[in-house]
Amino acid sequence: AVVIQMLPAAEKLILKLELMGEGSCSRWHQDNYTARAIISYNGCGTQFVQHDNVDFWELENCGNNDCIIRDASKVFSANPIDILFMKGKLFPSDVNGLVHKSPEKRYHPNGNIMTRLLLKVDVP
Repeated sequence: AVVIQMLPAAEKLILKLELMGEGSCSRWHQDNYTARAIISYNGCGTQFVQHDNVDFWELENCGNNDCIIRDASKVFSANPIDILFMKGKLFPSDVNGLVHKSPEKRYHPNGNIMTRLLLKVDVP
């Protein structure tokens, strides 16, 4: 209901239930969607930063996570079961495109990666 109120022109929603492991988005980025709601049911949640903590030239040209974020102590993280609603690059406002990434990969004692169960609701 909140998505419909914020984006009344949205024609569809895309629902995805994913197991995220090796293929996680470990680089800081912005989504090419209008918006996304994401919930991590286990493990760490999505990490995100405010725009004033981002070097946008580095984000768009460098690719090195260490260069993109100005102050690592100002990185926020959603908790498991939190609903994180992110504006994408296509969100119809002046401020859009939350800069975010998957949390660092975690491993079981036997070396296997710990997967996260994610629910994503995208507004294309």
